[in-house]
Amino acid sequence: MDQKSENNHLEHMSTAMYKGRDYVIYLMSFLLYRFTRSIIVTFQKFTWAITGVENIRRDARRGLQFRQSAHVLDIFWKRKFLPHTIADPKDFIALHSCFKHPNYVLKPNVSLYCMTKTDAIFVETPEGTNIYKSQQHNSYLYEAQFTNAKKIVMMPLASFHKIASDVGNPKVPTIWISSTGRCGSTLLGQVFYRIPGMLLLSEPDAITNLGYLHKNLSLQQGEYEQLLASAVRLLCKPDDRYSMICVKARPNATALSEDIAHMFPQIRQIFMYRNSLKTVWSYLALLQTDPASQALKFIMDNKVISTILPFFRTGVYNYYVKVNAKEIEAIKPSKLSTVGIFTAAWAAGVSRCVEAREKGIPILPILYEDLMKNPLQSCIVLFNRLDIRKEYLSLAAEAFKVDYQKSSVLGQGLLTSDTRRAIPTECRVEADTILKKYSLPKLGERVEVPGLLRFE
Repeated sequence: MDQKSENNHLEHMSTAMYKGRDYVIYLMSFLLYRFTRSIIVTFQKFTWAITGVENIRRDARRGLQFRQSAHVLDIFWKRKFLPHTIADPKDFIALHSCFKHPNYVLKPNVSLYCMTKTDAIFVETPEGTNIYKSQQHNSYLYEAQFTNAKKIVMMPLASFHKIASDVGNPKVPTIWISSTGRCGSTLLGQVFYRIPGMLLLSEPDAITNLGYLHKNLSLQQGEYEQLLASAVRLLCKPDDRYSMICVKARPNATALSEDIAHMFPQIRQIFMYRNSLKTVWSYLALLQTDPASQALKFIMDNKVISTILPFFRTGVYNYYVKVNAKEIEAIKPSKLSTVGIFTAAWAAGVSRCVEAREKGIPILPILYEDLMKNPLQSCIVLFNRLDIRKEYLSLAAEAFKVDYQKSSVLGQGLLTSDTRRAIPTECRVEADTILKKYSLPKLGERVEVPGLLRFE
């Protein structure tokens, strides 16, 4: 027995060492990528100045080279540290190819990837590759774009706004889904995806980028509003293949839904949420899926280590909560445990919807537990509210029979999190304190947002 126990111990140590080696190699390769990118970008400044590329780029930013203001670059190398990090131009090392008319981005295989203070970044995929279709198979838009991108197109904001103005507001019925995350919003997106002619844009990061730029005060209010309007127009650009559009935003960008409602009152908005305790448990389940996540949770929940390294807690808080959060001085991100951070993420999203409803904005709240009681009846009620043809009901209801996220890291714990396991008393008190500051009931208690959709 002792021999077997010793063998198991040695086996676990060996496995841990191999995984540790793999993570070190992964980290080193990412650092090599970033180092290589910095060298190439620096070198490009000189070569582009000599060849005249930089002159055209500078004139385009000034509005003097509109017809050549779409800068097309061939992707040489691409790398993200984590698959679900927010889209960024640094995801690519790209080399100059040519300049095109801004209408180039209206091609079906070119899509808006992310935003910066100075440029709109598009990605181009091979002809015939439908990155929207791939989202049926557990892929978010930013993932499909990154995986399939062969070129990037950089466009100064002046040209971006001009093209967006020419495109105009969405020409087809559009649905916008916001959520707290870990609440079945992907399932709801798939319900709409099954409607013939529906274009699903699952978590476009151009919207997420703008939320962070605005929250960090990198954009003035007027700049932010103009960029948000242009981003929505080009995300929803005309495409003969689609007669409806569904946009499912990242949970950390719920705050933008109110601005969307003011700019595009014709867009029908939904807010999806779930019981707070189950949501927090589902988020916690994510941190048990691999050694790196487990290590992150250990660091964040260890009072000594998190005091020495507070940026772990602050970084995770900023990712999940910052854009949606209220300015509550008593909540200090560096003092929150993982339970506290995920509770704050849930509370911030829900409070945003409550505030919008109180202002008279017709966002339609949907509670996951209510939606799942009778899927077909839920589809009937939902389709009636959204004026969707009833002939698609049977197709839409089929989505409830499939767990689209069962093989995904993000799917871990969505439907199977064990809420019977007690959250430590200290963490529960922390969660209840946060919820109280947001004027919400205690952890696990039912919350009915004003205007909650009834499926009876």
